[in-house]
Amino acid sequence: MGSLGLESVSPKVQAVVEDPQFNRLKALVIEATGMAFYTDKNEELARIIQSRLSETGIGDCAAYIDHLGGDEMDLLVAELTIGETYFFRHKEQFDAFRDVILPGLLERNQDTRRLRIWSAGCATGPEPYSLAILLKREFGPRLAGWQVSIVATDINQKFLSRAREGRYDEWAFRTIPDDVLRDCFDKSGRQWVIKPEYKRVVTFQHHNLIKNRFPSLIDNIAGFDIIICRNVIIYFSRETIEALIPCFRDSLNDGGWLVMGHAEPNMELFRNFRTVTCPGAILYQKADIAPVEQRPPPQSAAPIRTVAPLVPARKPAAPRPPVSRQPSPPTPTSGRSTSLDAARALADSGRWQESIDATNALLASTPLDPAIHFFRALVLEQMGNSDECEKALRRAIYLDRRMVLPHYHLGLFLWRRNDSQGAARSFRNVLGLLDDLADNATFPDGDDMTAGQLRETVLMQLKLIGAA
Repeated sequence: MGSLGLESVSPKVQAVVEDPQFNRLKALVIEATGMAFYTDKNEELARIIQSRLSETGIGDCAAYIDHLGGDEMDLLVAELTIGETYFFRHKEQFDAFRDVILPGLLERNQDTRRLRIWSAGCATGPEPYSLAILLKREFGPRLAGWQVSIVATDINQKFLSRAREGRYDEWAFRTIPDDVLRDCFDKSGRQWVIKPEYKRVVTFQHHNLIKNRFPSLIDNIAGFDIIICRNVIIYFSRETIEALIPCFRDSLNDGGWLVMGHAEPNMELFRNFRTVTCPGAILYQKADIAPVEQRPPPQSAAPIRTVAPLVPARKPAAPRPPVSRQPSPPTPTSGRSTSLDAARALADSGRWQESIDATNALLASTPLDPAIHFFRALVLEQMGNSDECEKALRRAIYLDRRMVLPHYHLGLFLWRRNDSQGAARSFRNVLGLLDDLADNATFPDGDDMTAGQLRETVLMQLKLIGAA
């Protein structure tokens, strides 16, 4: 977007630009979001701020700065998010998935028969759904009996709500052939709805790249084989980008792949990855070797016939003490705390069995600690041990019914198991426990997830299963 010029903006927008506190407000927005993109784009930012001023009934920038606490920053950030997207956007990258990335991963993961993908900045969902279609149509027989999961995240709750519905206008299919559209979607009036067999492998959740720590098993953001984060970091400052890329690398399994957007080819930033160049795509692999390496393009098969930028809310910050009115589990000894942190570090790096061994050792000496049982449940779920995962979640709840996150994860577990009634019951338990919590309250071992974020997410889940 180029500068529009003051002569092309409305008087209200011009008044925002000329407000004595506008530059201060702009600085706060850039600091909070990392979006250096707006440094020289006053009119574009002023249009968004003017929209929020009208929505809130606030008269000027100074009063709006005072109002930026609570949910308003998230609402402002949502307005900054760009949502235009379509299926199989940049098909050369999807050809690279099919021809380069997935064949190697299927060979590497043959023993575990698991495949985990993260779509970071999924917008309204075409990118993760495109991946689900690619996996089923191109690799369906080879993936029979595998545990395949695509975790799709965004900061914009409205986008996530639309993504969960999986309903799209014709324009979202402008690059795919008619047979794919007919085979993978059902017509519904003027729109198309993705079929359940493609929908069930994708889960959508709120996540903020800047505000929420990752890798994080608590947020299900760890141990991935593929991470896709396209056309996101171009909006951030160099400092923010340099802080994010190591987090992406740490969230990948050994040999995993990072796929960025076409406008993000700065190889210096990805020097700790092995760089593989394909026709129309540059891929980054987490490998033992650090130097950038150019590979000859692979023999391309017949091409197959994709997310809006994610706008995080805050710069990465040092860990801070939780702010929560939720009763905490019994105060652990420093030794237990250190050991649990070590178990979490193992899990966050995808070393599931070592993490389970560490939690089992902790439980041998502290069998009634609900936090350990809860964390153990999350690891067991990643390992595909559903029965033991459910037992561990219920054990954590039994030991401390006031712990919010075990109820939430039990709801997610039951929902994925198609137990809608049980899931709704767990989600309602979460809402009950959140009643007395301020929106900015966080949870022990919750990786900065706030009560407000969790409340909104749970309400969406209840709506999705028809229990709102």
